[in-house]
Amino acid sequence: MEKNKLDRRQIILSSTSHGVTDLYSSFIIGLIPILVAKFGLSLFLVALLTSINGISNSLTQPFFGYFSDKYGLKYFLTAGPLFASIFLSMLGIAPNYLFILIILFFGNLSVSAFHPPSAAIADHFGGKRKGFGVSIIALGGIIGYSFGSIFIILVVENFGLKFTPITMIPGIIMSIILLKYVPSTLATVNNTRKIHFISKLRNVKKSKFILFSFIFFTSYSRDLVWLLLLTFMPLYFTYASISLTNVGYILLIFGLAGGIGGLFAGYYSDKIKNKTYIMQAALLVSIPLIYFIFKTSGFLSIILFIASGFFLISTLPICTRIAQTIFPGNIGFASSIVMGLSVGTASITMIFLGKLADSIGIISTISYALILPIISIFLLIFYPLLEKKFYNNFKP
Repeated sequence: MEKNKLDRRQIILSSTSHGVTDLYSSFIIGLIPILVAKFGLSLFLVALLTSINGISNSLTQPFFGYFSDKYGLKYFLTAGPLFASIFLSMLGIAPNYLFILIILFFGNLSVSAFHPPSAAIADHFGGKRKGFGVSIIALGGIIGYSFGSIFIILVVENFGLKFTPITMIPGIIMSIILLKYVPSTLATVNNTRKIHFISKLRNVKKSKFILFSFIFFTSYSRDLVWLLLLTFMPLYFTYASISLTNVGYILLIFGLAGGIGGLFAGYYSDKIKNKTYIMQAALLVSIPLIYFIFKTSGFLSIILFIASGFFLISTLPICTRIAQTIFPGNIGFASSIVMGLSVGTASITMIFLGKLADSIGIISTISYALILPIISIFLLIFYPLLEKKFYNNFKP
């Protein structure tokens, strides 16, 4: 395979495995209305579920990103879907709320281990179209995450909660496929990356951290709003007398719309020099769409929700790709910050917003959270200016 040519097989394999792995991480979203009815959960306890899910899934990604950069990608890729499927398929048979939290924590550690090396595949096999490669891999994850909710809902409604362990089968099969087809070169230690990362950080120009902080805050603001929508919209729609199965389909279409948006954004990001413009435009459109979800009702409210997903989620692959260009020597670690640490930080914030939602309600909580992406839009105005100023210290 030519160095500058996109390796379709490896990109598609990474995208597919990303989808299967993320399928399990969204099980809890589909189960929220069922668990609320079964255990009588408050909005705070509901938010704690997605918080633990996100903290374990994402806050630990920088550690896995560092170790995958240092020791090789293959085994982290293989272990991800295997252990995620084994743990998270057990949610339906958890006897109480505490066991659910434990299952979520350990199951999502496996998802966390998978994400950084998966994103790094685009850099290894994306050729000259790395931005497009990242968007294809991200699309797989978003599709899987979108199907997870309706998948577990259909299993529960047709077979019952005690049959959720059967859902581990796709993850086990995917792990076997990865073990066989991921190149053995990705299982070897890279001697050029044995230098302790903390030591390397000390030698990094401050200009890179300034630029990176802009991208991180944009990722954080997007992830927080995204997490709020996924946590509370299932309850919002069920309170509006929409059946649980239909809520699952709405979440599915919401996620798919975001995946398609990310694909378009990734494709055009390879053609546009200032990629931050795409992120600004996407956030600028998504904010009013989300706000007016609660000013309308019925089918129009659902359409606005889905449309907001298209624009909001589309910023994910661009943030990832820009992060990789800032730290090209540690692409797994850089990816883990904007794909993981931002979600983990948003998940911690969710603990407090869950308590706030108990006091002021779902609608007001989400509306106040929209202030953050507005701030991101203004911050990104300065990104191209600072990038140009720091050009001697930073290669875009």
